[in-house]
Amino acid sequence: MLVIGELINATRKKVRQAVIDQDLAFLQDLAKRQDEAGAHYIDVNVATGAGKQEKEIEDMRWAVKGIKEVTEKPLAIDTTSPDVMKAGLETHGPGAMVNSASAEEGRLEPFLQLAKEYDCLCVALPVSDAGIPKELEERMEISKQIIEAARKEGFPEDRLYVDPLVFPLGVDDQSGVLTLQTIADLKKQFDVKTTIGLTNISHGLPQRGLLNRTFITLAIYAGLDSAIIDPLNKEVMSSVLAAEAALGKDPYCGKLLKAFRKGQLVP
Repeated sequence: MLVIGELINATRKKVRQAVIDQDLAFLQDLAKRQDEAGAHYIDVNVATGAGKQEKEIEDMRWAVKGIKEVTEKPLAIDTTSPDVMKAGLETHGPGAMVNSASAEEGRLEPFLQLAKEYDCLCVALPVSDAGIPKELEERMEISKQIIEAARKEGFPEDRLYVDPLVFPLGVDDQSGVLTLQTIADLKKQFDVKTTIGLTNISHGLPQRGLLNRTFITLAIYAGLDSAIIDPLNKEVMSSVLAAEAALGKDPYCGKLLKAFRKGQLVP
Protein backbone atom coordinates (compact mmCIF):
# COMPACT_ATOMS: atom_id res chain seq x y z
CA MET A 1 0.00 0.00 0.00
CA LEU A 2 1.17 3.49 -0.86
CA VAL A 3 1.92 5.46 2.31
CA ILE A 4 1.70 9.26 2.14
CA GLY A 5 3.37 10.86 5.16
CA GLU A 6 1.00 13.46 6.62
CA LEU A 7 3.17 15.38 9.08
CA ILE A 8 4.31 18.40 7.05
CA ASN A 9 0.97 20.17 7.12
CA ALA A 10 0.50 23.76 8.26
CA THR A 11 -2.77 22.86 9.99
CA ARG A 12 -0.43 21.48 12.68
CA LYS A 13 0.65 24.24 15.03
CA LYS A 14 4.37 23.45 15.04
CA VAL A 15 4.50 23.11 11.27
CA ARG A 16 2.57 26.34 10.80
CA GLN A 17 5.03 28.16 13.05
CA ALA A 18 7.98 26.60 11.23
CA VAL A 19 6.64 27.89 7.91
CA ILE A 20 6.05 31.36 9.35
CA ASP A 21 9.56 31.39 10.90
CA GLN A 22 11.11 29.82 7.78
CA ASP A 23 12.54 27.09 10.00
CA LEU A 24 13.68 24.74 7.24
CA ALA A 25 15.56 22.43 9.60
CA PHE A 26 12.28 21.55 11.35
CA LEU A 27 10.59 20.55 8.08
CA GLN A 28 13.66 18.68 6.87
CA ASP A 29 13.77 16.64 10.08
CA LEU A 30 10.10 15.69 9.68
CA ALA A 31 10.74 14.70 6.07
CA LYS A 32 13.77 12.55 6.90
CA ARG A 33 12.01 10.72 9.73
CA GLN A 34 8.96 9.97 7.58
CA ASP A 35 11.22 8.75 4.79
CA GLU A 36 13.10 6.42 7.14
CA ALA A 37 9.82 5.12 8.62
CA GLY A 38 8.60 3.92 5.22
CA ALA A 39 6.63 6.75 3.60
CA HIS A 40 6.50 6.48 -0.19
CA TYR A 41 5.39 10.10 -0.66
CA ILE A 42 5.70 13.02 1.75
CA ASP A 43 2.82 15.48 1.85
CA VAL A 44 3.67 19.19 1.89
CA ASN A 45 1.02 21.74 2.87
CA VAL A 46 2.25 25.26 3.71
CA ALA A 47 -1.08 27.14 3.83
CA THR A 48 -0.75 29.08 7.08
CA GLY A 49 -3.67 31.40 6.39
CA ALA A 50 -1.36 34.36 6.92
CA GLY A 51 -0.71 36.67 3.99
CA LYS A 52 -1.78 36.57 0.35
CA GLN A 53 -1.52 33.72 -2.12
CA GLU A 54 1.82 35.08 -3.34
CA LYS A 55 3.19 34.28 0.09
CA GLU A 56 1.92 30.70 -0.09
CA ILE A 57 3.55 30.34 -3.51
CA GLU A 58 6.87 31.53 -2.06
CA ASP A 59 6.51 29.23 0.93
CA MET A 60 5.73 26.23 -1.26
CA ARG A 61 8.79 26.81 -3.43
CA TRP A 62 10.95 27.27 -0.32
CA ALA A 63 9.61 24.15 1.39
CA VAL A 64 9.77 21.85 -1.64
CA LYS A 65 13.31 22.92 -2.50
CA GLY A 66 14.51 22.46 1.08
CA ILE A 67 12.79 19.13 1.66
CA LYS A 68 14.13 17.71 -1.59
CA GLU A 69 17.64 18.38 -0.24
CA VAL A 70 17.22 15.70 2.44
CA THR A 71 15.04 13.01 0.83
CA GLU A 72 14.75 11.28 -2.51
CA LYS A 73 11.13 10.38 -1.84
CA PRO A 74 8.68 12.24 -4.09
CA LEU A 75 6.43 14.85 -2.51
CA ALA A 76 2.66 15.25 -2.50
CA ILE A 77 1.99 18.92 -3.21
CA ASP A 78 -1.03 19.70 -1.03
CA THR A 79 -3.00 22.82 -1.90
CA THR A 80 -6.38 23.99 -3.18
CA SER A 81 -4.77 26.60 -5.47
CA PRO A 82 -3.71 25.79 -9.05
CA ASP A 83 -1.09 28.56 -8.87
CA VAL A 84 0.45 27.18 -5.69
CA MET A 85 0.31 23.68 -7.17
CA LYS A 86 2.11 24.81 -10.30
CA ALA A 87 4.81 26.50 -8.23
CA GLY A 88 5.32 23.35 -6.19
CA LEU A 89 5.51 21.10 -9.24
CA GLU A 90 7.89 23.45 -11.06
CA THR A 91 10.21 23.33 -8.07
CA HIS A 92 9.86 19.57 -7.58
CA GLY A 93 10.08 18.37 -11.17
CA PRO A 94 8.38 15.25 -12.57
CA GLY A 95 7.04 12.45 -10.42
CA ALA A 96 5.27 14.25 -7.58
CA MET A 97 1.69 13.79 -6.43
CA VAL A 98 -1.09 16.35 -6.90
CA ASN A 99 -3.16 16.61 -3.71
CA SER A 100 -5.86 17.31 -4.51
CA ALA A 101 -8.32 17.84 -7.35
CA SER A 102 -12.09 17.92 -6.87
CA ALA A 103 -15.20 18.61 -8.92
CA GLU A 104 -15.42 22.14 -7.53
CA GLU A 105 -15.07 24.99 -10.01
CA GLY A 106 -11.41 25.58 -10.86
CA ARG A 107 -10.20 22.46 -9.02
CA LEU A 108 -10.55 19.73 -11.66
CA GLU A 109 -9.24 20.38 -15.17
CA PRO A 110 -6.35 22.66 -14.05
CA PHE A 111 -5.14 20.07 -11.52
CA LEU A 112 -5.50 17.18 -13.97
CA GLN A 113 -3.60 19.15 -16.61
CA LEU A 114 -0.79 19.89 -14.16
CA ALA A 115 -0.67 16.24 -13.06
CA LYS A 116 -0.36 15.14 -16.66
CA GLU A 117 2.23 17.80 -17.54
CA TYR A 118 4.47 16.89 -14.60
CA ASP A 119 3.91 13.12 -14.76
CA CYS A 120 2.24 12.98 -11.33
CA LEU A 121 -0.17 10.80 -9.48
CA CYS A 122 -3.34 12.73 -8.67
CA VAL A 123 -5.59 12.56 -5.61
CA ALA A 124 -9.20 13.58 -6.30
CA LEU A 125 -12.06 14.24 -3.89
CA PRO A 126 -15.73 13.59 -4.82
CA VAL A 127 -16.71 17.10 -3.75
CA SER A 128 -18.70 19.53 -5.90
CA ASP A 129 -19.74 23.15 -5.54
CA ALA A 130 -22.78 21.84 -3.65
CA GLY A 131 -20.47 20.53 -0.94
CA ILE A 132 -19.53 17.11 0.40
CA PRO A 133 -22.12 14.47 -0.58
CA LYS A 134 -23.59 12.43 2.24
CA GLU A 135 -24.94 9.52 0.19
CA LEU A 136 -23.06 6.74 -1.58
CA GLU A 137 -24.82 7.37 -4.89
CA GLU A 138 -23.79 11.03 -4.91
CA ARG A 139 -20.18 10.22 -4.14
CA MET A 140 -20.08 7.67 -6.91
CA GLU A 141 -21.69 10.07 -9.39
CA ILE A 142 -19.19 12.83 -8.65
CA SER A 143 -16.33 10.31 -8.78
CA LYS A 144 -17.59 9.25 -12.22
CA GLN A 145 -17.55 12.90 -13.35
CA ILE A 146 -13.95 13.24 -12.17
CA ILE A 147 -12.91 10.02 -13.91
CA GLU A 148 -14.58 11.11 -17.16
CA ALA A 149 -12.80 14.47 -16.94
CA ALA A 150 -9.49 12.64 -16.46
CA ARG A 151 -10.15 10.55 -19.55
CA LYS A 152 -10.97 13.68 -21.53
CA GLU A 153 -7.67 15.26 -20.44
CA GLY A 154 -5.80 12.09 -21.34
CA PHE A 155 -4.79 11.47 -17.75
CA PRO A 156 -4.34 7.73 -17.05
CA GLU A 157 -7.17 6.36 -14.93
CA ASP A 158 -4.82 4.08 -13.00
CA ARG A 159 -2.81 7.11 -11.82
CA LEU A 160 -5.88 8.68 -10.27
CA TYR A 161 -6.40 8.17 -6.52
CA VAL A 162 -9.98 8.87 -5.47
CA ASP A 163 -10.38 9.80 -1.80
CA PRO A 164 -13.93 8.77 -0.79
CA LEU A 165 -13.78 11.13 2.21
CA VAL A 166 -13.69 9.93 5.80
CA PHE A 167 -15.94 11.68 8.32
CA PRO A 168 -15.44 11.37 12.09
CA LEU A 169 -17.50 8.59 13.64
CA GLY A 170 -18.28 10.97 16.48
CA VAL A 171 -20.20 13.14 14.00
CA ASP A 172 -21.79 10.36 11.92
CA ASP A 173 -21.68 6.79 13.21
CA GLN A 174 -22.32 5.48 9.67
CA SER A 175 -19.44 7.36 8.06
CA GLY A 176 -17.06 4.41 8.30
CA VAL A 177 -19.48 2.09 6.52
CA LEU A 178 -20.10 4.70 3.82
CA THR A 179 -16.37 5.10 3.19
CA LEU A 180 -15.83 1.34 2.97
CA GLN A 181 -18.76 0.96 0.57
CA THR A 182 -17.42 3.78 -1.60
CA ILE A 183 -13.96 2.20 -1.75
CA ALA A 184 -15.42 -1.18 -2.72
CA ASP A 185 -17.69 0.29 -5.41
CA LEU A 186 -14.90 2.40 -6.89
CA LYS A 187 -12.69 -0.66 -7.22
CA LYS A 188 -15.50 -2.68 -8.81
CA GLN A 189 -16.59 -0.07 -11.34
CA PHE A 190 -13.40 1.73 -12.34
CA ASP A 191 -9.67 1.25 -12.82
CA VAL A 192 -8.79 3.99 -10.33
CA LYS A 193 -6.83 3.72 -7.10
CA THR A 194 -8.20 4.82 -3.72
CA THR A 195 -6.77 6.71 -0.77
CA ILE A 196 -8.03 8.12 2.54
CA GLY A 197 -7.01 10.56 5.24
CA LEU A 198 -7.08 7.92 7.96
CA THR A 199 -7.14 9.89 11.20
CA ASN A 200 -10.37 11.72 10.34
CA ILE A 201 -12.28 8.59 11.37
CA SER A 202 -11.32 8.93 15.04
CA HIS A 203 -11.42 12.71 15.47
CA GLY A 204 -12.88 13.71 18.84
CA LEU A 205 -13.08 10.16 20.18
CA PRO A 206 -11.02 8.31 22.83
CA GLN A 207 -8.50 5.60 21.93
CA ARG A 208 -7.94 7.11 18.53
CA GLY A 209 -5.11 4.74 17.71
CA LEU A 210 -7.34 1.71 18.20
CA LEU A 211 -9.99 3.12 15.86
CA ASN A 212 -7.41 4.12 13.26
CA ARG A 213 -5.77 0.68 13.23
CA THR A 214 -9.08 -1.12 13.03
CA PHE A 215 -10.43 1.06 10.25
CA ILE A 216 -7.39 0.87 8.03
CA THR A 217 -7.49 -2.93 8.26
CA LEU A 218 -11.12 -2.91 7.11
CA ALA A 219 -10.33 -0.39 4.37
CA ILE A 220 -7.49 -2.48 2.99
CA TYR A 221 -9.88 -5.43 2.81
CA ALA A 222 -12.37 -3.22 0.93
CA GLY A 223 -9.69 -2.39 -1.66
CA LEU A 224 -7.80 0.62 -0.31
CA ASP A 225 -4.59 1.33 -2.24
CA SER A 226 -3.14 4.22 -0.27
CA ALA A 227 -3.52 6.27 2.89
CA ILE A 228 -2.38 9.61 4.21
CA ILE A 229 -1.06 8.63 7.64
CA ASP A 230 1.63 9.26 10.22
CA PRO A 231 4.39 6.82 9.21
CA LEU A 232 6.11 7.40 12.56
CA ASN A 233 3.18 5.64 14.24
CA LYS A 234 4.48 2.08 14.51
CA GLU A 235 1.12 0.69 15.58
CA VAL A 236 -0.66 1.91 12.44
CA MET A 237 2.21 0.93 10.15
CA SER A 238 2.28 -2.53 11.73
CA SER A 239 -1.46 -2.91 11.14
CA VAL A 240 -1.00 -1.97 7.48
CA LEU A 241 1.70 -4.59 7.01
CA ALA A 242 -0.25 -7.26 8.90
CA ALA A 243 -3.43 -6.58 6.91
CA GLU A 244 -1.60 -6.77 3.60
CA ALA A 245 0.05 -10.04 4.60
CA ALA A 246 -3.25 -11.56 5.79
CA LEU A 247 -4.98 -10.58 2.54
CA GLY A 248 -2.30 -12.03 0.28
CA LYS A 249 -1.02 -8.62 -0.80
CA ASP A 250 2.52 -9.20 0.54
CA PRO A 251 4.10 -12.12 -1.35
CA TYR A 252 5.56 -14.61 1.14
CA CYS A 253 5.16 -11.92 3.83
CA GLY A 254 8.31 -10.26 2.54
CA LYS A 255 7.52 -6.72 3.71
CA LEU A 256 6.26 -7.97 7.06
CA LEU A 257 9.43 -9.96 7.71
CA LYS A 258 11.65 -7.10 6.59
CA ALA A 259 9.93 -4.75 9.02
CA PHE A 260 10.28 -7.34 11.80
CA ARG A 261 14.02 -7.68 11.22
CA LYS A 262 14.36 -3.87 11.36
CA GLY A 263 12.48 -3.73 14.66
CA GLN A 264 9.58 -1.80 13.15
CA LEU A 265 6.74 -4.19 14.06
CA VAL A 266 4.79 -3.79 17.30
CA PRO A 267 1.89 -5.92 18.63
